[in-house]
Amino acid sequence: MGPTTEGSPDGGPERPPGGPAPDGPADHSLETRFTSADLPSLRVLMGAYAARLGLAGRRRDALLLSANELADNAIRHAGGGGRLALYRSGPLVCCRVSDSGPGFDASVIPECAPGLGSATGWGLWTVRQLTDGLEIGRGDGGRARGAVVTCCVRLTHPAR
Repeated sequence: MGPTTEGSPDGGPERPPGGPAPDGPADHSLETRFTSADLPSLRVLMGAYAARLGLAGRRRDALLLSANELADNAIRHAGGGGRLALYRSGPLVCCRVSDSGPGFDASVIPECAPGLGSATGWGLWTVRQLTDGLEIGRGDGGRARGAVVTCCVRLTHPAR
């Protein structure tokens, strides 16, 4: 389980786990908008990009499941969609999902697994269990609304 950190309240995360997001498009990085209709094809696209970024096996699966949970949360809780970025930051591959919903902070993530009958809490709890870092910040540009959620997994054998 990775750490959960809070981002800056005045304009997004202070930094995603493992360092800053790339300033511009990096080789093999992905940035796209999505809605619920896009989720199946987005999973396939993320899988291809994650492989290009160096992830394989369980680490790739962990990031894809986590990215799916973050996108699903944006769809369900923040107006039906958002923006997803997948990129490499040193030895980490990160997924950042931003939305224009009401925003939230790390206190909504349960410390222990939610009860089997619980309708909420499973997604972010699962992301925290599967990844090496989870960061929650406010919307880009200092907006009062929206969330920016970044999770990262460490490459098992980073390229030199």
